[in-house]
Amino acid sequence: MSARYWSFLLSWSRVGINAALFLAATRVMTLSEIGLFATAFAPIRLTQSLHKAGISDAVIVLRKARRRDALFALSLGSGGLITALLAALGALFSPLLLALSIIPTFNGLGAVSEGILRKRLALRALALRTLAIQSFAAATAMWMFSTGWGVWALVAFALLNAGLTCALSLALARWRPMGVPKWRYVSLIWPKTAEIAGRALLTTSQLPLAQLAVGLALGPVAAGAFQIATRMLELIEALTLSPLRYIALPQLRSSNDLRGSLHTHIRRCATLSVWVWGGTLVAAPDILTLAVGASHAPAAVPVLRALAALGLLSALLMPLTQALMARGYTTLVLQRAAVSLALSAALIAPALALSVTAAALALSLAALVTGLWFTARALETLPPITASDLSPALAPLLAGISMCTALVLCPPLPLLSQGALGTAIYLTLLSFSRKPQRHPA
Repeated sequence: MSARYWSFLLSWSRVGINAALFLAATRVMTLSEIGLFATAFAPIRLTQSLHKAGISDAVIVLRKARRRDALFALSLGSGGLITALLAALGALFSPLLLALSIIPTFNGLGAVSEGILRKRLALRALALRTLAIQSFAAATAMWMFSTGWGVWALVAFALLNAGLTCALSLALARWRPMGVPKWRYVSLIWPKTAEIAGRALLTTSQLPLAQLAVGLALGPVAAGAFQIATRMLELIEALTLSPLRYIALPQLRSSNDLRGSLHTHIRRCATLSVWVWGGTLVAAPDILTLAVGASHAPAAVPVLRALAALGLLSALLMPLTQALMARGYTTLVLQRAAVSLALSAALIAPALALSVTAAALALSLAALVTGLWFTARALETLPPITASDLSPALAPLLAGISMCTALVLCPPLPLLSQGALGTAIYLTLLSFSRKPQRHPA
């Protein structure tokens, strides 16, 4: 099987199984229990990118093998420090956080080995490892749910996932530190490692920070509704956007006709994402009732609808983002993450005084403003690309608006009937807009 297949399987097994388990767990947990776990786990999600992405990326960038001992010391030391801090906070405020606090140490212990496996392009081993561990941990959690452990089943899932991932990474990489690293190596790699880890933290911290803010400001019930909506967001993206992302970057990087390739990916991504998120916006009550049950769906429906724009914008901007990365303009992509995070923090603070739905709308509004700024900057950065090259997204957007309007105006229908009718309307309108595309030389 191709590397792209294993890359997709790795991405889906990390996000998809996790989100699917959580949504299944909501059927046996109260909103308050969901919110308490989500708030306790938010600091873990916030910090794990330092190791899972940051340290692992540093192994690839810092090529000399003799620096790995120093990198391992930084990784394990930072993991232990985070564990100590979270354990202290957990002892004071949250037994769940106290139980989860060991996870950063597991992440720090296995991060260098994870990076070595990624450097070797051992995608098959990584994908099968993750799929096996996630499946085992999920099965254990479901058994614990069936025997009455409640929210502690999710704690067990997180601990098993982190601990077994660390152990198998160490076993598969077959690498061990040679001893205590020399200080000069630590001081040499520290600045670059901090930069890489900071980038990873910047690009992944928006939703964990928002979850933590909602939990602290609005309480566990609101945090539970927000967590259900964000997990649905992640699950939909894992099923729809991840495959397109993995295809887009290598094709855009190897293309001799950037404009033509970008047109193709914009059209493909817009066609799928507008259909998916338009349908989610309209059918959110039925989708959430099916996913989490009738008791929790009403609280999460307005939050998911408020976040639908965030999911759609993320998908629509993906081809342009991948084109920038393919041409080496990674700084602008990082700046987009920084601007989005800053705007989200500025807008969500007053929104928390209103409701959890207002907080979700603040994230979507921040994404919209950031997307407009990012698109303008990207068009300046990629000289062959102009605003007219974004036009392939127009027909799907217009068809999606028409589809959503028709579904809202028609009498209430079952979910499958809504899906069939919406798809028929959408594809019919798209078929009218198709015409041969000519790309200037």
